[in-house]
Amino acid sequence: MARNLAPALAGFLLLGCGYHRLDNRPRAAAWMVKGQTVRIATFRNNTPKLGAEETFRKALENRIVAASPWRLVPQSAASRWVLQGAIERYEVRALGLSLGSDSVKGSAGSATRVEVVVVASVQLLDGVTGDVVITRPGLTFSNQYRVDQNFASFNNQELRVLATLSDDFAESFLTQLLEGSD
Repeated sequence: MARNLAPALAGFLLLGCGYHRLDNRPRAAAWMVKGQTVRIATFRNNTPKLGAEETFRKALENRIVAASPWRLVPQSAASRWVLQGAIERYEVRALGLSLGSDSVKGSAGSATRVEVVVVASVQLLDGVTGDVVITRPGLTFSNQYRVDQNFASFNNQELRVLATLSDDFAESFLTQLLEGSD
């Protein structure tokens, strides 16, 4: 008999704890209507890092296609919603420095770990009126990376690092937007 009560008790506790599935939650926000169109306006790049805006834009496109209720349309098309954004800051900071070794004299003072920080801002606009519906300024993404022998080797990994951070940005922004945290 106690065996039959355990699942019922567990179910009762889950109902009372505030747990709700997000896919069953009523979607009250106007921008969450399935099948409406969205386009991504050209992202601005306010940093010296060339191409960062395209990497972030592409990551957002991929996330919209994979995990949103919208239908993505080309930049030149009319749409119900418009996403526009800007890369505000791109920074690479050395976190650890090598003390050097007898075998590699020139390695003293080179970075052993770096942190990459990207700050982006995004707005969701009403495609009909042009009004700003949601704004997310100063979304900050960072990660640390190990660097081999000299700081120059990081340049070979930088595109991969930027792609990872841009995917984190796209996932985070869309999650906030689609979960209704306005």
